[in-house]
Amino acid sequence: MSIYLLKPLTATLLLASFIATPALAATDATGTNPHASSNQKSLEASVANLEKEVALLKGELKKDNNAKSKKSYVHKNIKSIGPKTNMDPPSDPADPTNKLTGKDIVKLISEEQTYLPFDLDVPGQAFVSTGPYIGVPIQFAGTDLIINSPSVNTDVQLLGIRKNIIKQLQAMGNELQLPYHSHLLLSGIIEAQANYFNHGGGPSTTDIDVTNVSLDATIFGPSDWLLGFIEFTYDNSSPKNNGIFESTSNFRTLNSRVLVNKAFITIGNFAQSPFYGTVGQYYVPFGTYSTVMISDPLTKSLARTKARAIQLGFQQQESNAFYGAAYIFRGDSHANSVAKVSTGGLNLGYKFDGGTVKGNFGGGVIANLADSVGMQLGNTEFQNNEQITHRVPAYNARGTLSLCSHLDLIGEFITASTRFNPNDMSFNGHGAKPSAFDLEAAYSFPILDNKPSSIGIGYAKTNQALAVGLPLTRTSLVFNTSLLRNTLQSLELRHDRQYAASDRATGAGNVNAPRETGKADNAITAQFDYYF
Repeated sequence: MSIYLLKPLTATLLLASFIATPALAATDATGTNPHASSNQKSLEASVANLEKEVALLKGELKKDNNAKSKKSYVHKNIKSIGPKTNMDPPSDPADPTNKLTGKDIVKLISEEQTYLPFDLDVPGQAFVSTGPYIGVPIQFAGTDLIINSPSVNTDVQLLGIRKNIIKQLQAMGNELQLPYHSHLLLSGIIEAQANYFNHGGGPSTTDIDVTNVSLDATIFGPSDWLLGFIEFTYDNSSPKNNGIFESTSNFRTLNSRVLVNKAFITIGNFAQSPFYGTVGQYYVPFGTYSTVMISDPLTKSLARTKARAIQLGFQQQESNAFYGAAYIFRGDSHANSVAKVSTGGLNLGYKFDGGTVKGNFGGGVIANLADSVGMQLGNTEFQNNEQITHRVPAYNARGTLSLCSHLDLIGEFITASTRFNPNDMSFNGHGAKPSAFDLEAAYSFPILDNKPSSIGIGYAKTNQALAVGLPLTRTSLVFNTSLLRNTLQSLELRHDRQYAASDRATGAGNVNAPRETGKADNAITAQFDYYF
């Protein structure tokens, strides 16, 4: 890095020395030129000053191997060159002897800040840099070993990341100047799975798949109050009857289409205020769906909601603090004759840090459960006809607890507040009132030369969720480890029990959903995640 920082100054110094050669060639025994003009003397002084600055830079770069310290020193010294030289403005440009003046040299040096491909105020220095993947810490330990990032409250996570960057810069003694720290942070994940699946005692299947590829682009700045986020992901489903593109082929690698999963703008600065606002496409903060499992928790499959919404929230920055958010959006399902911005929700919670005991508890409400991704993709009624008889609000209660940084407990409950109209969603002859809960426990420990690892067990149950395609109960066991930095390796055993054969679920026009057998599905899944 030091070579690139010194090149502009060195080139300028050589150019200045070349220009000053006629004046230096006629020096007397004292080393001065009695015939030099005042402008030439001034230029000589500028060159001497530049030589001193280069010497200082070289000495400092050799002494300090810390890249951030180098950045701070170079930034300050480049800015200091201008005031130290006081050159006359260029004279007549038609004069062939006056091709470059001292002020021109200073101007070239000062413009380094404009054209250098480095951000002098942000760790990493490059305007475009990588990692870490949002929501997944690079170093995993205890409660950080959460492998299934729920993708909820991404805006809050990004505001926290920027606050930490600003705090680090202030500790370095750098002067933060808004025009110089726009920053594009690229991060992402590549995820591969191999699995064995046995459905209700029938023939088993095996598969190898790329289950997730995502590229996140986070834009910090140029203001400390502004950031943007875009997540590009791909669809690994078969192109045949996938609900979006119809095809006569089941050749799944022909699909692999790239889509924008999330895109939003956030205004806020946790270094100065706990309040923030977000507008765009994202998962609204109804539930958190934290899990140590590979498989999505049943609560997430039932209720996680993605929308194009406006959100206002607050996040107190103390260790023991309250947080909350309110949001509005136009849902895909609606009870009115036309769709309007008429739905939304609230989210409240409290987090605490007692040293050996840490926790996060909260709850929320959403105006219409039918707008969730699970409802939209899992129920034929909501796919084919967006208008429903009436909206069905839902409630969420959740909590996480960490004991001594080794034992982690996770719990979440989702329930509709009232029944759906039987014409929209039914269960055993009456309007369905779906609900789900998820309970997990994980113990963290090191293996193989202090590699972070954990083993977890989980139990989940749904009620009246047959029309959405969810199992009645789920029992899971998982082992997670991180053998290489920025990676996770996981092995999960899953046992799902389906609804009884006597249970019936219907949708629009009383069309019966596929009847379940009451038998169990068993799955073994191995997963490798690479984060960058």
